[in-house]
Amino acid sequence: MSPSRPSSSSASWQTTASRLTLASILAISAPTVLRAAEDADDGTETVADTTITVTAPRLEGVPQERTTGSETTVTAKDIEDQQIRRLDTALELVPGLNLGGRRGANPRPIGIRGLGPRNTRVFIDGIEVSDTSQAQSQFQTDGQMMMDIDRIEVLRGARPGRFGADNAGGVINITTKPATGPLSGQLRTEYGGYDTKRVSGTVSGAQGPVDLRLSAGGTHTEGFSDYNKNRGGREDDPSWSASIGGRLGIQATEDLRFDVVGHYLREHIQWDYSTGDTDGIDNHTKRFVRGAATLEMLDDTLIHTLGLSDALTTRDFNGAGRGNDSYYGGKMRIDYVGTWAASDGVSLEFGADATRERIEINAPSQMRAVSLTEEDMWQGGAFISLGVTPLEGLDLSASGRVDEHETFGSEFTYRLGAAYTIEQTGTTVRGSYATAWQTPSLYERYDPCYGNADLDPESSQGWDVGVDQRLWADRLVGHVTYFQNSAEDQIDWATSAGQKPGCPFAGGYVNVNEAFTQGVEVAVSARPLDTVDVSFGYTWQNAINDETKKRLENVPNNQATASVTWRFLPEAMVNVGVRYRDRITRFGAKADAFWTADVRLAYDVLDTVTVHGRVENLFDADYEETPGYGTAGRAVYGGVTVRF
Repeated sequence: MSPSRPSSSSASWQTTASRLTLASILAISAPTVLRAAEDADDGTETVADTTITVTAPRLEGVPQERTTGSETTVTAKDIEDQQIRRLDTALELVPGLNLGGRRGANPRPIGIRGLGPRNTRVFIDGIEVSDTSQAQSQFQTDGQMMMDIDRIEVLRGARPGRFGADNAGGVINITTKPATGPLSGQLRTEYGGYDTKRVSGTVSGAQGPVDLRLSAGGTHTEGFSDYNKNRGGREDDPSWSASIGGRLGIQATEDLRFDVVGHYLREHIQWDYSTGDTDGIDNHTKRFVRGAATLEMLDDTLIHTLGLSDALTTRDFNGAGRGNDSYYGGKMRIDYVGTWAASDGVSLEFGADATRERIEINAPSQMRAVSLTEEDMWQGGAFISLGVTPLEGLDLSASGRVDEHETFGSEFTYRLGAAYTIEQTGTTVRGSYATAWQTPSLYERYDPCYGNADLDPESSQGWDVGVDQRLWADRLVGHVTYFQNSAEDQIDWATSAGQKPGCPFAGGYVNVNEAFTQGVEVAVSARPLDTVDVSFGYTWQNAINDETKKRLENVPNNQATASVTWRFLPEAMVNVGVRYRDRITRFGAKADAFWTADVRLAYDVLDTVTVHGRVENLFDADYEETPGYGTAGRAVYGGVTVRF
C-alpha cells in the first residue's frame, strides 16, 4: 500500500485551507454572532443570564458533551484512601480500560475499549505526552508521583474536539494539584516488601498574585525476578525512579492569568526476557513543560486559553546481548481553546492546534547497516463543539474537527451525543456516535528494521448507549454502558512482513483489513453508612480481527475491581480492595485468570501526622499477568505522612 495523498497537491492545500479557515471563522465569530441575537431592540446590549442548566455540573469543556459521554474520575481521595503508589494501579480501577500485563517496574501500555495504545491519548496538565519514538506513538505508565495528582479523568470513546482526531479508544486527562492558600506542604516516607523505599514531598502556597507548587519524590526497590521464579528465575531485578515537578501561576490582572508547569522523571529498570534471567537495563527520561495564558471576558463566561507545550522522552537500552540502543521522541504543540457560556442552556468550545513530532533512533543492535534515523512531521487542526439544553433534562452535543497532515492530507472527524434525565427517578439515558482518524507513527513508518513507509492511516467509528441511575439522595449511583467500535486499515504487527537484512527479527507493521470491538462497562458506588464507601467496576469486552476472525491478543474478556472503605474511628480507616482479570494470550502463550486482594490501614496520630500500612496480594496469589514474567507475592508496607 502507499500513503493516501490528494491527486493534486495544490488542490489539496486549497481545500484544506478553506476548511481550516471556515472552522476558524466559525470558532472566532460564534460568540459575536450569538451575542448579537441577544441585543436589545433599542440598540443597547444586555448581558444574558449565563447559568448553564445542564444535567451534569459545569466542568472543563462543553458540559453537555460530558453529560452525553461515558467517563470515570479517580480523585486524590481515592488515591489517598487506597494508598495508590503507581499510576497503573489507579488506572486499574477504571471500567473499559485495559493495561499491558505488569512486569516489575516496567512501564505498561494503555488501551481503552479493546483498542490499542495508539488509540488512547494522555494529557498531563494540558501536555500531550505520548512518546513518538514508540511503536503506536503511545504513553506508558511510569513512576509519576501520585501524591501530586488532583484527579485522573478517563473519557471513554472518541473525543475529536480539543483532544485531537486520534483517540478512538478515549482520552486520559491527568491534572496535578494547584497551589492554594498559605504556605503548606507534606512529606511521606515508606518502607516495605522487596526492600522498597519511597520518599516524596510537596510544598505550595499563594502570596498576592503569585502561587507556586513544587514536588519531588523517589523510589528504590530490589524487586523480584522479572522472569517467573516458577520457570527458573533466580536473579532479582532492581529499579529506581526519581521525579520533580512544579507549577507557577501569576494573576496579572483580574481577568488575565499566566501559568507554567513542568515535570521531569528519570527511571532505571532491570529486566529479563520471558525465556530466562538476563541483564537487560533500561534508562527512561521524560520531560514535559507547558506555558499558558488565560483571559476571561464577558463576566467570566468567555474564556480564552493559549498554550505552548513541549514533551521529550528518551529510552536507552543496553545489556541482554544487545548494544546500546537509544530512542528519542519529542512533541511540540501550540494550542488555542475558547469556551463560552453563550446563554442559558447553550455552551461552545472552539479552537485550533498545531503539532510537530520528531524522533531519533540510534539502534546499532537492531540494524547494523543503518543505525541512525531522524525524522519529523507536522499536523494541525481546528475544531468547534456545541452543547444545547433545549428542554429541561435534555442535553445535546455536537463536535466537528478538521485536521491536516503534511503526508496524509486532510480529514474531518465528528461526535454527536444526547442525554435525557428524568429528575423524578434520578435516571439518565445517554448515547453518542463518533469517528476518529489515526495516522501511522514516525516509528511505524521509519524504524530501520520494522517500519513501513507505505502504511495508510486508520479510520474508525464507534458508538455507545448507557444508563446512569441515582438513588437515595445519591447514596447509590450506577452506570451501565454498551459500546461498539470498528476500525478500517488498523495498523498492527505481522511476522508476515518478512525480515530485513541485518535485523534480528522477522516482522513489521502492516494495515489490517478491519478490527471490531464491543463490550459492556459497569460502575457502581454506594454509601450505605456515613462511614462506609463501596465501589465496583466491571468490564466485558470482545476484540476481533475481522480478517482472521480471531480475538486480538492481550485483551481479557472479563475484568473487575471492588473496594470497601470503612472509617471505623474519626481518626482511623481501613480499605479492602479486590481485583480480577480473565486469562489472556500473548504471542501464542497464555496467562491464566487470577484475582488478588489488598488491605490498607491509616491512622491520624495527630492532625498533622498519619501513619499508614498495607498488605498487597494478601493471599499470596501465584499468577502471571504476562506469560513468562513474574509478579510480586505477598508484601507488607508501612510509612508516615507529615503535613505542615
